[in-house]
Amino acid sequence: MRAPALAVSVASVALAALGGCSGPVRVDSLIPGPGTTFVYSARTNTVMTENADGGAEEIRRDWLAQALEAHGMCRGGYVVYQRDLVIPPQRAAFSGPPPGPNFGNGGAVVYSGSCL
Repeated sequence: MRAPALAVSVASVALAALGGCSGPVRVDSLIPGPGTTFVYSARTNTVMTENADGGAEEIRRDWLAQALEAHGMCRGGYVVYQRDLVIPPQRAAFSGPPPGPNFGNGGAVVYSGSCL
């Protein structure tokens, strides 16, 4: 009788853990600049890659539009005039003299733009 209850508990925990892998986690920021300019950044990781022409880029562009709307900015549209991938310094994978291999697939995609 106890084995089925344990199996259900283990299965529940496993499903909850997989639920966290269901999609990209939104980590972003919008900084209004002087005039109608802005800087928007969105984190990227192994799930949310930095690709410029794929699904992840489309998701980040949607996030940008949502962030501008939430801040009441760019009601007439906007233009992005610069896009950069910013990779933070990473610690070496193995102790030893640099340069060594680094772990990590993260960073931020930073969009600079202005309202029309």
